[in-house]
Amino acid sequence: MRPELDGWQALRASRWLRVLALWLMPVLLVLLATIFAEGTPRQMPVAVIDHDHSSATRALVRALHASPALAPQQGVSSVTEGTLLLQRGEVLALVTLPQGFERQLRRGLSPELVVFYNSQYLMAGKLAATAVREAAAEYSARAGVTLRVTYGQDLLGAVAAAAPVRPQMTPLFNPSMSYAHFLATAIAPAMWQLVVVMTTLLALHWRQQQAPWPHASGERWRALGRLLWPISLLLIIQALLMLWAFHQLLGWRGQGHWGWLVLGLVLMQAAVQSLAVAIMGKVQDVVRALSLCAAYLAPAFAFMGVTFPRADMNGLARFWGNLMPSTHYMKVQIPVADQGAGLAVVAPALLALTLFLLVLPLGVRWLRPEANR
Repeated sequence: MRPELDGWQALRASRWLRVLALWLMPVLLVLLATIFAEGTPRQMPVAVIDHDHSSATRALVRALHASPALAPQQGVSSVTEGTLLLQRGEVLALVTLPQGFERQLRRGLSPELVVFYNSQYLMAGKLAATAVREAAAEYSARAGVTLRVTYGQDLLGAVAAAAPVRPQMTPLFNPSMSYAHFLATAIAPAMWQLVVVMTTLLALHWRQQQAPWPHASGERWRALGRLLWPISLLLIIQALLMLWAFHQLLGWRGQGHWGWLVLGLVLMQAAVQSLAVAIMGKVQDVVRALSLCAAYLAPAFAFMGVTFPRADMNGLARFWGNLMPSTHYMKVQIPVADQGAGLAVVAPALLALTLFLLVLPLGVRWLRPEANR
């Protein structure tokens, strides 16, 4: 009598299955933590062209140097040279200080500070532009106070006139403005989703190579359970390792109950595996199934709403995003981990993940006993 096939046998028999189920995700997490170890970009290169060479422009350049986000590069002689640096990607912004800058400042005029920045690298360019704007605003306020005091105004009045409103801006949910929290915690679930679907497809392929699926529906369900439960156990350990890496390697401090995150990951895994069973059952070919899943789930990060608001996506993009389990999981992770939300907020996303399980019975039905081996 042929022994019953299970997931442990599949793991022992398939090297690629072991790679996916055991150590690929930990390696990717370490790589991700290494890339985002700095957290916040610092010392971004900015070219400075000083046409005035005055004490005022030197003070402004010192203000730019004082910003931890900027690394001003002087010695650029013309806009043409600065443009070449921008085109080659050697600097992210070009700051031009016009001739007569100090003279206009002393006359009480507003000299123009021209800044070009590379918006192709949206986040880096915007961060550099914001840092330049903040440094220029700080210098402008100090220069305004100095000018008013020179004209005989008292110091307190000069300060009040130069900065009549002092906004207090308090970032919420990511107070350190860390890109590791912003990007890495979204990229990792998208990668794990691909690992889950590929692992499940390879396990199903191995099972089909060993023996046909049973004819009886109940036996087929049991055969699928024996195959997938060891692999599912290893994958959920990967998910827990991912949360641990967020906490220990990226300094992520969840605000809400971690139980909701674990529940979300379990449901996401079950949803992805259900989709994998359905796709494999329908196409009956692992290469085509892998190709379909790659086309379907590879762009998951773009549809999560992390880098671009889902509310501003068109209907097709929102529809495609809704077909991906990772989209709904992020509606659990972000509110729970960053905003301390509870069940009332994340219940719709958990329900959406649960609905993916409805395709599993169809997938089991499509696992035909006469499938090619």
